[in-house]
Amino acid sequence: MRISRYFTDLMATYVADIDDLKTDSGGDDVLDERLVEKRSQISDLIPMIKTNPEMLAVVFHRSVVVKKPEVILSYLDKEPAKFPAWDSISSSVQFAPWAIDLVAKLKTEVGGEQCLLTTVMLEHLYALYEVSEDAAEEMETEESDDLAESGGEWLSEHGFDSH
Repeated sequence: MRISRYFTDLMATYVADIDDLKTDSGGDDVLDERLVEKRSQISDLIPMIKTNPEMLAVVFHRSVVVKKPEVILSYLDKEPAKFPAWDSISSSVQFAPWAIDLVAKLKTEVGGEQCLLTTVMLEHLYALYEVSEDAAEEMETEESDDLAESGGEWLSEHGFDSH
């Protein structure tokens, strides 16, 4: 399966962002608390909807269920300009009850529908491969210092052709 540069670049950052949220300086698991905090900052994140959608996508971590993965994954090789309207794929996805109002709000924002598909794709990929802290650290210590290139290498190792 081929993956676009868009998702290759964002996946590495998404994994790193979630990894950063997982533990505090003492090594304690604080992911749930930090996700609640991130969600309270949604109005500060919305301006990044087009430039850094992965920053907004993290807010939805653990709230997405993909009911029809073949539909969602069919856009893995696409850039945002080729994404469909959200309403044409929304039945393939289910969000946690707390996220439904936020999804409705994002749909009204410029770039919101693209951000929603990006969010679903990143979260689905993350869930599929159950990225561990070790895998994220491995991505960061690849020969390249470029996070996007490391993400592409990680995705290639898991059966996706990047770019």
